[in-house]
Amino acid sequence: MKNKIIKPMILVIGIALIFYAVHTFALLRNRASGTGSIDTATWSVTRNQSQSGDSIEIVPGMSTDSYTLTVQSNSEVDVIYSIIISNLPTGVEVDLDNSGNYRTPTSGTIRMSSVGTINYNDSVKTKNHTLTFRAANGTTPVTDQEIDIDVEFKQGL
Repeated sequence: MKNKIIKPMILVIGIALIFYAVHTFALLRNRASGTGSIDTATWSVTRNQSQSGDSIEIVPGMSTDSYTLTVQSNSEVDVIYSIIISNLPTGVEVDLDNSGNYRTPTSGTIRMSSVGTINYNDSVKTKNHTLTFRAANGTTPVTDQEIDIDVEFKQGL
């Protein structure tokens, strides 16, 4: 009678030991370690004015003033960028890249969405844009008003 109980018990213990050994082996085999790094995305934006000085000088209905905006990406991903011009005086319009399509601000702001793309594998990672400002006839002259030009970047997909 003891023989009938001992043999199945040895069999159960043996199977349990096999499962324990396999389970332990699987846990050790799934472990890994390593190191890594994440590169940061960097951009730069500069501007050059066509005329001397830091202010826009426009005679309503008669003259324009231009800036060259240089956008550079040092990122390892594709980037899409937009240009936002804010704090514009009433009556001032802006053209992008001499298109002849002057934009009128809403609440003093013009948002030019998805103006350009710079791919991470482009040989030249710099884009130049010309912003031309003009004032409509009859616009009240404004002096010493600062405007804001922002470039907003997002990762391309």
